[in-house]
Amino acid sequence: MTKKVIASAIIAIIILIILAFSLHITKKTSELEKPMIARGHYVAAEGKIEVIDGYQAEVGSELDGRIAEFYVAEGDEIQKGGLIAKLDDTHYKAKLNEAKAELDVSKSKLKEVASGAREEEIKRADAVLESAFANMEFARESLKRHKLLFTEGYVTKELLDEKEKSFKIAAARLREAKEEKALLEKGPKKETIKNLEDAAKRAKASVEYYQEVLNKCYILAPVSGIVIRKYLHKGEIVSKEMNTPLVAVADVKKLWINAEIDETDIGRIKVGHPVEIRSYAYPEKVFKGEVYRISNYVGGRRFTPNNPAKNLDMKVIQLKILFEDVDYFKPGMTVDVRIMPKDDA
Repeated sequence: MTKKVIASAIIAIIILIILAFSLHITKKTSELEKPMIARGHYVAAEGKIEVIDGYQAEVGSELDGRIAEFYVAEGDEIQKGGLIAKLDDTHYKAKLNEAKAELDVSKSKLKEVASGAREEEIKRADAVLESAFANMEFARESLKRHKLLFTEGYVTKELLDEKEKSFKIAAARLREAKEEKALLEKGPKKETIKNLEDAAKRAKASVEYYQEVLNKCYILAPVSGIVIRKYLHKGEIVSKEMNTPLVAVADVKKLWINAEIDETDIGRIKVGHPVEIRSYAYPEKVFKGEVYRISNYVGGRRFTPNNPAKNLDMKVIQLKILFEDVDYFKPGMTVDVRIMPKDDA
């Protein structure tokens, strides 16, 4: 009988211990699960840890192509402007080399024409002109003799016609020689120079374009931070139209809380009001912060609250809260906040 009494006593003690522990846990839980309504001297809300705007970016590509190299992995730290990946640039290098060759040719042509005739070219034109003049004088004298011989009946009409033709050809060549020398002395036409200059400009623009495209094959970090997510890998295809990012980079030291309060509480909250922050991850700690920004519009909830009793259809206003001890938190964590209106504190 004594054994049964002792056993019953032990069971009763165990039950009491379990009840006491359950009450302790319930008390702790209730401290974290504050309703999202005004409670006298504070306004309670739930929030989510997020990276401050401007300190997180999903990095994509402005080009379509295959990823030739990947230089980062998840968790790697990278500075702004650091190399994340490189696309296959074989095609663009070939196009750039073609554009550079075309630019060289255009520059050479422009330089040659714009510099005008060289001294040796003018001398050669003088020699051609003298020769053409001598040939024409010879043809003229020969025609005179054959006209006289024709009138005296010593040559045929066919031979006279041939001499007239030779004279005309010699006269035409003399005119050409004179014009060629005049052009050399005068220099190229303005239209010719303009066309060559335009061609050189187009070639230069083509070089600059393909150089810029080639630079875009190198994917750089737009912000400093940690590679928190990697979407693609070496050898995969990146598409500009699909807008698929390669990685997400974030400065995990630049954090704030995005909290949502009922629209009925907005009249009590102002920028600068102090905030107490609690987290299930650190149940014994209370972190300090302050209201940094209040949204200008009322809308629906962005995230589902932990407390199932919350009205999911209620309109809310988003607050941004800056806080201390950011090293304790990571983006995506949820917290409970108590905003202390200064008039009520």
